[in-house]
Amino acid sequence: MIPPFCPYKECPNHSHPPALRWWRHAGSHDTKCFGSVPRFLCRTCGRTFSSQTFSTNYYAKRTIDYRRLEELLASSMSIRALARTFHCSCPSILNRCDRLARQELAAHALLRPLAARHENVCIDGFVSFDRSQFFPNNLTIAITSDSRYLLSFTHATLRRSGSMTESQKKRRSTLYPGVPFERRALERSFTELLDELERDRPPRPAAPLVIVTDEKLEYERAFYAHPLFRNQDEAHRVALLRVNSTLPRSCHNPLFASNYLDRELRKDQAAHRRESTCFGRNVANGLSRLACYVGWHNYRKRYRITGPAFDHRLHADQAGIGAEAIARTRRSVFTMRAFSSLIELDGIETKIWGKRFPTPGKTRPDYLPHFAFG
Repeated sequence: MIPPFCPYKECPNHSHPPALRWWRHAGSHDTKCFGSVPRFLCRTCGRTFSSQTFSTNYYAKRTIDYRRLEELLASSMSIRALARTFHCSCPSILNRCDRLARQELAAHALLRPLAARHENVCIDGFVSFDRSQFFPNNLTIAITSDSRYLLSFTHATLRRSGSMTESQKKRRSTLYPGVPFERRALERSFTELLDELERDRPPRPAAPLVIVTDEKLEYERAFYAHPLFRNQDEAHRVALLRVNSTLPRSCHNPLFASNYLDRELRKDQAAHRRESTCFGRNVANGLSRLACYVGWHNYRKRYRITGPAFDHRLHADQAGIGAEAIARTRRSVFTMRAFSSLIELDGIETKIWGKRFPTPGKTRPDYLPHFAFG
């Protein structure tokens, strides 16, 4: 193996390794899982590292097929079922889901800017819950209208609303006092997606940016307060198309892409099945599994399942991303460990990577291994 760069981000050879041999061999060590692992020493910073430092299985004690894990996660298989399938514990599956999610986020950050920018963007909320139905959430998702390429998503924890029995009201009164609910969480989540659109898909002359949403007032307020709308001019126009959510969910509905994705998430994600024992116990873990689903949906799933057998187009293909770029980046997802210091992650991806979305009622931050931010 030839080390591609020094893994320590403080070293000059981390981001710009010289063409000359900046490293030397430093022996090897034996492991039960990977056999003999060669070690290296950086001639600049003097630190040592091994070939496993650049592997997705860094610091792992056993291997799991990440391709199969991604496929089964997108097939509505629960964490316990995955643990039985891979003959390991549930914490091991959660650990591999976190690793795979970081890999998928890194690949998506590299491929997303290559997508064509002529399509409308649908932004809508997918409603589920965390911990219990007293803590509903709103997964605000941005997806392109025609290619149905999933751009980004974010999370907002809400209060339970609607009619409740007396026992449910009593239960709510005991749960809510210790939980700090975020004010205007829906507006914040919509604003985060607008920030990403402003950076990645800004309006261009003769190509306005059209955002399609439902009639939530929170979305409207966030849109008209955002710089994307306030700073537009004659050559760079942004439009908000509001669609009544009671309209038929057919392919003629401007929000069809969002409605389609809602159906797919209910079908493909175990944590979002209705009236099931499978639901999210932890917000950060649930978002990691959703990040894995983004990789499956965009870069492995066929664009038209009912299309001709010879039509193997992916959602990313339909969005204008080249097949070579997809194949090259996807190969590294399952083999080469992604370093956040070498990838330009957006704000939402950084929060998901660092597990910074809090679980309601949980006071301690989620555990994150030190090498996750290597």
